[in-house]
Amino acid sequence: MSDSCVLPAFDTSEAAAIAQRLFGLEGPLKLLNGERDLNFLIATPRGKFVFKIANALESPAMLECQHLVFQRLADAEVFPLVATALTSLNGRLIESVSDARGIEHCCRVLPFLHGRVMADIVDLKTAVLEDLGRRLALLDKALDGFTHAGLERPLLWNMEQALSVLENYKPLLTSDAQRALVEHFETGFREHVVPVQAQLRRAVIHNDANRGNVLVDEAGLKVTSIIDFGDMMNSWLVVEPAIAATYAMHGQADPLASAQTLLRGYHQTLPLTTTETSLMFDLMCMRLCMSVCICAHQQRLEPDNEYLSIDAEESWELLEVLRGVSYDDASAMMLAACDPK
Repeated sequence: MSDSCVLPAFDTSEAAAIAQRLFGLEGPLKLLNGERDLNFLIATPRGKFVFKIANALESPAMLECQHLVFQRLADAEVFPLVATALTSLNGRLIESVSDARGIEHCCRVLPFLHGRVMADIVDLKTAVLEDLGRRLALLDKALDGFTHAGLERPLLWNMEQALSVLENYKPLLTSDAQRALVEHFETGFREHVVPVQAQLRRAVIHNDANRGNVLVDEAGLKVTSIIDFGDMMNSWLVVEPAIAATYAMHGQADPLASAQTLLRGYHQTLPLTTTETSLMFDLMCMRLCMSVCICAHQQRLEPDNEYLSIDAEESWELLEVLRGVSYDDASAMMLAACDPK
């Protein structure tokens, strides 16, 4: 995974020609959102596919790792829908292409998974939040014992490096008030998470179950798939539900109740320790702080990529709300979500 947010330099016509030449796919292309990679939806007589051209700094090993994980999740029946890579006309899952400057990029094709994106649902129901927590727990259980060399790479979205991320990019925030807000939660992370981090279990996790990466059924009650495994890594297990709960709070009338519901679904399937659960509030707040700081960094590098700031305004609003919440009250809510009583 590259931390560069500069998208590959291919236009739609070039991408169409590559998809036809390497994968035999013909049909109209539609550019999809992407943080670091180019993604095109292709409608063909064979069905719909997503043609992906990876950032030039993306490791082929990480793409291979993702394909192995897809198969593992399919075998474990974690989701009703799982994307498995399409073989090219050359018999490969990953092909290499060069842009006009001779820079090489990996490319591949995944089936387009039909479903509603959770980000399009304004009022998230208890059922879908619990199901998301449960599905993430099943995902993490399915990946128990999994390892791959592709996972060993630097990643901005690594919670274990959160303090370094803030140190590097906090100066890019636009006001002293924003920096003070981030520093408020930074203090809590230093006081509560850092001293016990050695006690936290480690696992291979998806690491980015944001609302744009979660597909649900038409009723908005069940999760049908989770997409975009580009941020997958070996990290603290509790980070998995913490990240999902962070984004589940966005735009909700009672943010912490939404987080509590998701955590309950996770814990019922893959129980967390008391220490892990007690850190949920700090981890959720830190994810928001990382998000706004990384956004400031990426916007400076790629000011025309609107996708990079899609959650920034809501993240700032949520941070303001959470600053007014007692740490003890928030921790008690998270612990209560995992109380069998």
